[in-house]
Amino acid sequence: MQWLNQSLFRRLLVSFLTVFLLGFGIIGIVISMSTKEYITNQKKQEMLTQARNVNGAVLQSDKITPDITETIEKLSDFSQSNIWIVDKTGEIVATSSQQDLLIGELINHDTMQDVLQGNYSIQVMEIEEEERTMLSVIVPWGTNETIYGGIILHSPISGLKATVDNIREIVLWAIISVLFIVGLLVSYLSWSISKPLKRVEEAANEIALGNYNKRVKHDIPDEVGQLVNSFNRMAKKLDDIERERDSLEQRRKDFIANVSHELRTPLTGIKGFLEALQDGLVKDEESKQKYYQIMQRETEYLTHLVRDLMELIKFEKNEVTLDLYYVQIDEVIKKVCFHLQPAITENGNEIFLHLQENTPPILGDSIRLEQIFKNLIHNANKFTENGTITASIKHDSDKVFIKISDTGIGIPSYDLKRIWDRFFKVDRVRNKKGRGTGLGLAIVKELVKLHHGEVQVESKLGEGTTFTVILPIDFTANE
Repeated sequence: MQWLNQSLFRRLLVSFLTVFLLGFGIIGIVISMSTKEYITNQKKQEMLTQARNVNGAVLQSDKITPDITETIEKLSDFSQSNIWIVDKTGEIVATSSQQDLLIGELINHDTMQDVLQGNYSIQVMEIEEEERTMLSVIVPWGTNETIYGGIILHSPISGLKATVDNIREIVLWAIISVLFIVGLLVSYLSWSISKPLKRVEEAANEIALGNYNKRVKHDIPDEVGQLVNSFNRMAKKLDDIERERDSLEQRRKDFIANVSHELRTPLTGIKGFLEALQDGLVKDEESKQKYYQIMQRETEYLTHLVRDLMELIKFEKNEVTLDLYYVQIDEVIKKVCFHLQPAITENGNEIFLHLQENTPPILGDSIRLEQIFKNLIHNANKFTENGTITASIKHDSDKVFIKISDTGIGIPSYDLKRIWDRFFKVDRVRNKKGRGTGLGLAIVKELVKLHHGEVQVESKLGEGTTFTVILPIDFTANE
């Protein structure tokens, strides 16, 4: 049976042929049997009526006379049956055929006893040598009060075999026609099913080779169409996963390259200064102190870099938790501005606060909120010289809007989407004074996300930048 399972066409063809052949075979048998039974019953009723008519014609006498013999001969020609008359003993005393040699023969005793009691009997005999069916009918000869014997009509059922043969021939031609139709139907069905399945197989092979853009077209909304749609959704998901994997791999490579670069630069400087001091190349105390300050600054930068890296690793592992309680966000902004005031003044900048009255407390972590706005105001100060920095707060019924604006150098439009990437720095060419790890805004985005908020940025090159932090007053109310 392995050959059958190797082809959808074969399975459909065998299934359809089996169903149709069994169906037509059963129908042919039922029709043949029903027709045969119908014709036989009709013939039984006809011969039974003829036998009673014969009895009516010979009822006037209980003796066989020439007139009775002549009468049954005429009736035999009319009914196309052989007619026998038997007496009470079951002996055949007259026949419709003068050449009949059965006169004097006895019929079955039990059948004769049944006739003498006023009953009739019908027998069907299949004569295989002549391939025909014979029907015998025996009725009482006489009246209900007086029975002289029995009258037997013996006749073949004409047309029965021809009718059954015609039915079989019709069924055979019907089967042949159905076989042709079934072949065409199965060919179409197998083609309509196997063709899209073949396309799915080819697409699956291409996807297995790494071509995740492969899709299958099938416009018919049937079960195969649903399968194709599911396959296409799976292929799209695999394509998205592969793109995400490639993106993550590229980000991992960029991350390693950036970390290596950020670590190598200060370490190279520290190593160079240490070797100069160790080799005694620096003699005067003033130069030594200058070298020490540079190494201390580089060490602080490395410490800051490692701290930010560890912070981002915690975000990726979902290990950062918030110490939540209601916080006055305007007080947080004031505290951050106070702490950064010396650095802002040193850079020749001024900071202004615009706080809306009756700002409601928000649910959050005050330490993390300070970290968010320290990073944003520090960035504004770093990219602004002799300008202004503005921190403003507004609120509505369920949200607080905090804007940090500056009049600094701004961010090019093509860099706006990249500023949230780790180690991305817009100041590499345009600003040499400030130095950062390139991780501050990435940390800001993660912290805002933990508070169920969002952060937006607007900037014009040469005019300044505005960061807007939108925080819900109580983000647990929507959970």
